[in-house]
Amino acid sequence: MARAKSVHKAAPTNLASLIRGLYGRVARQLKVDPSYVSRVARGERQSSVIEVSLERELKRIMAMVSTSNNGTGRHVAKRSSGKAKKKRVM
Repeated sequence: MARAKSVHKAAPTNLASLIRGLYGRVARQLKVDPSYVSRVARGERQSSVIEVSLERELKRIMAMVSTSNNGTGRHVAKRSSGKAKKKRVM
């Protein structure tokens, strides 16, 4: 029996990239138009199903950001104590 391959996308490198596709992802999950999701998010329309999905997706994004080092996917470099390192001459 062959195992099904799981699709894993690499996490975007910053918060803006994670937020950018929010309405589209929610719209795809619920099979509605992204503009309708946007209108619900702005309060022009009401849909408890879309609101719950938006909240769940935002929580997922925030969890991804909090587990990465600084939200950008990069390690935070510690500042040196002010002492310059000397180069070794060989």
